[in-house]
Amino acid sequence: MQLIVTPPLKSSPRLLWLGVILTLTALLAALAGLYSVVYRDWVDEQRDSLVQELLWLEQSLRLHLEGHQQTVESMTPDLQGGAAGQQRFVAAASLLRRESREIAEVQWVDGRGRVLLDGSGMANGGQQLEGGSYDALWRAERLKRPVFGTPYRAADGKYRFDLAVPVLVHGRYQGGVRIVYDMAALLHHQVPWWIASQYHISVVDLDGKALASKFEQTPPQNTLFHQISFDPPGYGLSLRAVSYRAGVGLALPVLSSFIGLLTLALLYSLWRIRGHVRERAQAEKALQHEMILRQAIENSMKSGLLALDLRGQIVHVNRAFCELTGLDSAELVGQSPPYSFWPQEEGALLQAAMQAVLGGELPEHGFELPFCHRDGERFEVRFYATPLRGNDGRHTGWVASLYDITELKKKRLALNYSHQRFLSVLNGLDVGLCVTDGASSQLLYANPAFAEMWAQFEPAGLYCPMLPGLAGAAPADRVSLEFSPDHDEHWFQLQYRKISWVNEEEAWLAMLVDVTEQRQRDERARTQDERFQTTSRLIAMGEMASSLAHELNQPLTAISTYAAGVSRRLPEAVQQQHGVLEAIQAIVQQARRAGQIVNSIRAFVKKHAPQLENADPDLAVSRAHALALPLAEKYGAQLLWEPGGKPVTVQMDPVLIEQVLLNLIKNAVEAMREADVRRPLVAIRTEAGERFWRVEVSDSGPGLAQEVKDNLFTPFYSTKPDGMGIGLNICRSIVEFHHGEFGVSDTLAGGCVFWFTLPLSGHNGAQ
Repeated sequence: MQLIVTPPLKSSPRLLWLGVILTLTALLAALAGLYSVVYRDWVDEQRDSLVQELLWLEQSLRLHLEGHQQTVESMTPDLQGGAAGQQRFVAAASLLRRESREIAEVQWVDGRGRVLLDGSGMANGGQQLEGGSYDALWRAERLKRPVFGTPYRAADGKYRFDLAVPVLVHGRYQGGVRIVYDMAALLHHQVPWWIASQYHISVVDLDGKALASKFEQTPPQNTLFHQISFDPPGYGLSLRAVSYRAGVGLALPVLSSFIGLLTLALLYSLWRIRGHVRERAQAEKALQHEMILRQAIENSMKSGLLALDLRGQIVHVNRAFCELTGLDSAELVGQSPPYSFWPQEEGALLQAAMQAVLGGELPEHGFELPFCHRDGERFEVRFYATPLRGNDGRHTGWVASLYDITELKKKRLALNYSHQRFLSVLNGLDVGLCVTDGASSQLLYANPAFAEMWAQFEPAGLYCPMLPGLAGAAPADRVSLEFSPDHDEHWFQLQYRKISWVNEEEAWLAMLVDVTEQRQRDERARTQDERFQTTSRLIAMGEMASSLAHELNQPLTAISTYAAGVSRRLPEAVQQQHGVLEAIQAIVQQARRAGQIVNSIRAFVKKHAPQLENADPDLAVSRAHALALPLAEKYGAQLLWEPGGKPVTVQMDPVLIEQVLLNLIKNAVEAMREADVRRPLVAIRTEAGERFWRVEVSDSGPGLAQEVKDNLFTPFYSTKPDGMGIGLNICRSIVEFHHGEFGVSDTLAGGCVFWFTLPLSGHNGAQ
C-alpha cells in the first residue's frame, strides 16, 4: 500500500486577497496618520518655540523698563538739592539717554505741567505739557507713585509712551520726572537679532493695530503668530510675534513621494503573486476530496499512528503522534532507526524492540517503551504493531499504534514519592518547623533547621522541649511572639497554631524564624530616617535664613537712605551743638554694617563664594570686641583682648569672621551667666605664625562635659533652653570655607577655649 502525503487545504484565495487589501489599506492609513502626526508635531514645536521666545522678550523688556524706573527714583532726591542737584540730574539724564537709545526725552516737570529741565540741561522756555504727554504725570500726581502713561502719537507720527516718577516733599506732589519712550526705537534696540531673524516683532493695541515694529516691512501672512500683554506700560498694549517660516521644507514631501513609489511597487508585486496563488489553489482542490476522509479518521484518534516500511523507515504519521513527540510530520517522515524521539541512554532496549517488530515477534500486550519529547521530556508508551499488506497480499511494511502511559505510571509512583518530596522540601527550608500531637504533645515532625535554631534538640526525639508548655498555656488557636535566647544577639519569631494532621487529628505547628537581620535592617532604616529628618531641618533652616536675609535687606537700605537724607536737611547749628550729626552717621554706619552682615549670610546660604579680600584680621577682632562690650557689661563679665602684636594679612570676609567671633563671645558670656560664675572673664588672644593666624576665645566658666563635646557639632543639638543648635555648625562652616580649622579644648583652670585658624595670604591651603 502506497501512502500519499498531501498538505491540508489552504484558505480561500479570495479571503487571502481581502486580507492583503485590508492590510495595504491599513498601511496607507498608518502612513497618512504618521504624516499628520509629524506635521502636527512640527507645528507644535514651532508654536512652543515662538511662545518661549516671546515670553523671554516680554520679560527682558519688563526688566529693562523696571531698571529705568529704579534709576529715575534714585534721581528724584537730587531735584531738591538746588543747582548742584540739578546738575547731577542733568548728568544722570544724559547718561541714561546715551545708554538707552529708545528714550526720546528725560524732563523735570513742575506741579503745573511745565518743563523745568530736560536731559540736555535746557528749560525749554517753560514748555506746558498737555494731552497724552501729560497723562503719565497726571496719574503719578494722584497715585503718588511711578506710573506709565497711555500710548500717544507724537508730532513725528511715531507712537510713544511716558514713565512718570513723582517728586514728593512731605507727602505733597511737587512735580515729577518724565521719561518719553519711542516704541519703534525700543523694539529696534531691545529685540535681539536672533529673535528678529525668525519673527516679525511688533506692538499692537486692543484693535490689533500695529503701533511699532522691529522692521517696517509688512508682517508675513498665514504663518504662526502669538501675542502677550505688554505690561508695563499696559493699557491694552500687546507684544506680537509672527513667524517668517511657513513651510515644512523638502524633507517630508520627498519622503512621502518615496513611500508612494514603494506602495506602487508593492501593489505590482501583489498582482504578480496573485496569478501564482490561483495556480496553487487549483492544484490543492484536486486533492481535497481524497484527503478529507483519511484526515478525519486520523485526527479523531487519540492514539498515535505511524507507518513503517520493511526496513523500519517512517513513511507516515498522524497528528496525535506528532503531538506526543513534539515533532511535525516533515521531521518524522523519512527517519530510520535510531529515531530522534528515542532517548540515547535507552538505545539498546529500543533497538531490540524494533528488531522484534521487524522480525514479526509481536507480543499480545505490546511493548512498554520509553520515548522522548522534543523538549527533552521523557514519556512511556504502550506500543502495538501489525503487518501492512497491499491489494496483492504482499507484505509492504508495518502499521503501529501507541498511546501515552506516562500519567498512569506517575500515579503509581506518586504515592511512593510524595512522602519523600514532602520531607525534602521541609528539611530544605531555612524556617524551623515542628509538629506535635495536640493531645499527648508527642513529637510528630521536626526539620533540621528547627533543631539548629533550638540548641540541644534532637529532631528524631520523642518530644519537643518548647511546645508542650506552650500548648497548655496557649489561650487561642494562633500565637506569635519574638524572643532572644542570648540577650539581644539573636532574635527569633515563633508562630504557633493548631492544624489538622494527616489523620485528621488535632496537632500543633510551630514555625521558628530567625529575624535578627530584619531587626538590624529596621534599626538601620530608623537611623536613616532620623538622619533624613535632620537633613530636612537643615535645609529648612537654610531656606529660612535666605528668606530673612532677603526681607531685611530692603528695610536696612531704607534706614541708611533716610538717615543720609536727614543729615543733609539738618541745619549746621543743630548738628554742632547737640551732636545729632554723629548720631545720624552712627545710624548710617550700623545700617550699612547690618546690610553687609545680611548680604554675607545670604551669600553663604546660597552656597556661592563670599566677598573675600586681603584684610588685617586684628581689625575684625577689634570691631567684634567693640560690639561685644555692651553684652559683657550687661551681664557683669570682663572682656579682654590680647593682640598678637605682629601685623599680618589674611584673605577673608571680615563680616563673616566678625560674626564667628561675636557668636563665640556671646556663647561664653551666656555660659558663665548660666553657671553663675563669680568673676566671669572672657579673653581673646590672637597669634600669627609662619603660615596661619590663630585666635582663641577662652572663658573662666566650668568647661564642657564630655557628652556635650561629643555632640557639640551635631545639628540642632543645644544645651540652651531656647537654642537652635546650628550656631557652632555655621561658625565651623565659615572657618572651613576660609581653609581654616575650628576646634575646642579645656583650660588648666577649668574653663573652655574655642579656637580657629586662618591661612595667611599666600598660604591658602590645608594645614
